[in-house]
Amino acid sequence: MYIPFGSMFPRSGWAYLGLLIVFASTGCSRPESRRANVLLVVFDDLNDSVEGMGGHPQARTPNIDRLMERGVQFTNAHSNAPIYAPSRASLFSGIYSHNSGIIGFRRLGTSDLLKNSATLFEHFKNNGYEVFGTGKLFHYHQEFAHIWENADGTSNYGPLTDYGPFPNNGEKANMEVVHPSLKFIEKLIPDHEAKLWTARGEHSFAPLSDVPDEPQYPGWHGWQSFGERQEYRSETDRDPMPDERYSRWAADMLQKPHSRPFILGVGYMRPHTPLYVPQEYFDLFPLEDIQLPPYKEDDLDDCQEFVHLILQYGFERHELYRKADLWKRFIQAYLAAVAFADAQVGVLLEALDKGPHRDNTLIILTSDHGFHMGEKRYNFKLTNWEESTRVPFIVVPPGGRKSRAACNHPISLVDVYPTLVDYCGLPSNPNLGKSGHALDGHSVRPFVENPAAGKWDGPDVALIAVYGEKKEEGGEYHNFSVRGERWRYTLYENGAEELYDHRNDPNEWTNLAGAPEHANARAELKRTLLNIWDGSSPACPTPELPVSGELVRPILPITPAGCMNRARNPAMKRSDARRLGAAAGNDSGSGVVA
Repeated sequence: MYIPFGSMFPRSGWAYLGLLIVFASTGCSRPESRRANVLLVVFDDLNDSVEGMGGHPQARTPNIDRLMERGVQFTNAHSNAPIYAPSRASLFSGIYSHNSGIIGFRRLGTSDLLKNSATLFEHFKNNGYEVFGTGKLFHYHQEFAHIWENADGTSNYGPLTDYGPFPNNGEKANMEVVHPSLKFIEKLIPDHEAKLWTARGEHSFAPLSDVPDEPQYPGWHGWQSFGERQEYRSETDRDPMPDERYSRWAADMLQKPHSRPFILGVGYMRPHTPLYVPQEYFDLFPLEDIQLPPYKEDDLDDCQEFVHLILQYGFERHELYRKADLWKRFIQAYLAAVAFADAQVGVLLEALDKGPHRDNTLIILTSDHGFHMGEKRYNFKLTNWEESTRVPFIVVPPGGRKSRAACNHPISLVDVYPTLVDYCGLPSNPNLGKSGHALDGHSVRPFVENPAAGKWDGPDVALIAVYGEKKEEGGEYHNFSVRGERWRYTLYENGAEELYDHRNDPNEWTNLAGAPEHANARAELKRTLLNIWDGSSPACPTPELPVSGELVRPILPITPAGCMNRARNPAMKRSDARRLGAAAGNDSGSGVVA
């Protein structure tokens, strides 16, 4: 039995891994015309708590640090839709959520645009690449299982998505199963119809050594994963966790010779909840030493115009942890889970460095979105705030750089697809003959080659689309943000606005949307947001808009119906979008750097 534990995982570090993309050759003696291979690794729920990113100060990420030594760290990278299904839809399609209409939990095939567009893996397969994958890549795997199928009926996909292990209660593993040590929290959740109850297994965390055991329930003992019992006898004698299975499978792929260039996708689960990982990673973070994140008790006082539009589950979950005195224990478990994730990066890097695909390797590391650890009194993703949208993004070019570097230009996950296309020399528009829609993202290669002054043709902001609470009339509220080098601006569907100055307020504690001295910045950022939404090129001049003598609270023009209609009809006239924007109360700004 293969058990990747102990010495295979460095105890001295902690890694923040979201998306790892590795291009590798098939050997040192390859022909110069041989195209690069790709290893794409996606982690779930990894926020900015990585060494060097300014997140949680106790984060320990030695293997990710090894990547930084070789490449460029993008310090201002963001998810385009900070929850798994829409984030991965934009990542793997290269198309913004507002264009596809996939802002919430919908299959890609429900979008007329996406079902007629080529995903990242399809584009590589259509251009002669072998395609391999394992773990969680697409949120709805079965929708795309055919991509990895071979002509003989076999599949190039390894172990499938598994959020486990879960406490074994004799039933199928699910998010309702709470670890016995935390059963007491059920008494603190009175509403059994709310997500706080129906997904209460998400609130669980424990080291694997705390083997679940409730004798009063027949069959309730031990762990289960992949629908089967997962044995645990000791830290050095146990079945591997799902992520460890993915690492083993991917490492084997990296060490095998391949006759054609390949793309290998690896989707890791941790630090997604439930936060069950080996004891050794909990030991790295003694509970008595855990630091709480920056926190302001009245942080939401200047958010009252829109806070009710945000998914309330995250607020409720944070209050549950506080009421149950579990806030520090959650942070300990989250840091332990990221340390465990870092160990997986170490396994992959070791296999890559010792294998035949080492010398022509491009690595991009990121996550599908961030995660709140109590900031803004929130514990979840799916907000327009920094902790929810910011992701790690590290690029190591083929052969690596002579020294590490950093770039603060805003980029987002929609830029991954065109970056891979650029480095691998694939056709730049994968959708010719299909939807015809060009990729919305832009290659970050210019910044990899010149982090301080790279010339690229993308926007000066990252665009973020977020769905929130349900409306009484049906559907959810849709709220949009742009994040520049200095400012974050958000336009909520009810017309409320947020403006944060990250130069002076990195914690986003002071909403400046109503401050007259920042009216130009607010107006310019709103106009930038609307221009991206209506399809304007970053190089296009912004439309002439009426100058208002006072700050106007607009009605958000980006309604769910508008998103869906535009997704079905990409040829929607820009004049229509601008007309909607003008009706929403656009006012002009002048020359404000984002």
